[in-house]
Amino acid sequence: MQITSYKLDARHQPGFARVEAVADNCSGIVIRELNEGTGHVEIRVTNRRHFAEAVIVAEQQAIGVTHKPLLSDGYDAWGFTTVSSRGSVLLIDVESCRTTREIDRTLIHELVHAAQFRRPGVRDLVIAGLHNNYGVHQLSRAEAKRLNRQIAGREREAARLERFARQLRNFH
Repeated sequence: MQITSYKLDARHQPGFARVEAVADNCSGIVIRELNEGTGHVEIRVTNRRHFAEAVIVAEQQAIGVTHKPLLSDGYDAWGFTTVSSRGSVLLIDVESCRTTREIDRTLIHELVHAAQFRRPGVRDLVIAGLHNNYGVHQLSRAEAKRLNRQIAGREREAARLERFARQLRNFH
């Protein structure tokens, strides 16, 4: 697991340090609960001001484009996960996560998505959604509905597993 900062201010270093401290434990929790691996994960820690930019850069890298998306989604969240050439990229906004518990919950949530992206057909669907959002190839109405249903299901699953963040309560 690779953890880097993306235009992170010095005042957000405690949040970055928390991500570094608990990322492996969060990954272990997700692997244990889902009985699935997360694969290669890169975590990019940023702040509210640079979050949308960090997401767009990760998405552009994933599909090899340099232009802005035509459709955008999820840029106001605390975390976001997308595919990468080697696995997944997780973006964590440690400024919006005001407590260590929120950081822990966000990390677990996003690591669940990394595991989900390794399931059969999910990665291809995520890439198809990115191609649609960036105007590379438009999804049909049926494909878009299928994608949106899958996204909703993956979000529900990730939200359910956030409760395991309490296992990190006394972790320093």
